[in-house]
Amino acid sequence: MSCLKMYNFNPHIRGLSLPEGFSVTRFGGEEDIAHWVKICSDGLIDPETGFERFRSELIDIDGPDPYRDTYFIEKDGEKIATYTVVPDMWSTGMGYIHMVAVKTRFRGMGLGSFIADDSLSRLVEMGKDRIFLLTGDTRLPAVMTYLKAGFLPVNYIDEDGRDMLERWQVIADRLELSDLGILDDNGEPLTIINPSKAE
Repeated sequence: MSCLKMYNFNPHIRGLSLPEGFSVTRFGGEEDIAHWVKICSDGLIDPETGFERFRSELIDIDGPDPYRDTYFIEKDGEKIATYTVVPDMWSTGMGYIHMVAVKTRFRGMGLGSFIADDSLSRLVEMGKDRIFLLTGDTRLPAVMTYLKAGFLPVNYIDEDGRDMLERWQVIADRLELSDLGILDDNGEPLTIINPSKAE
């Protein structure tokens, strides 16, 4: 199934901070690949293919450079979250927030909100004001975090000729949103979804 896309073409940096005792570090080399795999295997990727997935997501595609773009959040010496902030993904000229993952036991502490805000801040510092990310239908807490950070859903036509409106309708219903603005693939307002409240 195709990924869902979200745009933020007017980034507003909230200046969020990490909770006390947490810190941000940058990817430092081969030893950090195992940390990345361990974090991402907690619900984002298949642990059996973790090292191959690192290569396919951060090395073998047009855009990311893990030494420049990948960050970890640490707590008491343990790497517990990761995110990658790409200044030009797939030669689109757009900034991209990629491979965001937080270990399960650290979720619900505001780390996702910090990651979204820190990623936007870093991309704005790089001169990017058009930023996108990809997510999935089942990642509802992440979708809500991105909505609060100013991202909006995008309707586009996937490789099978399907648009995303129905999928966004389901998400709006599940999140009990009063309405949800949708952009077209160029970032122009397209429509507003009102949850169906079907009985």
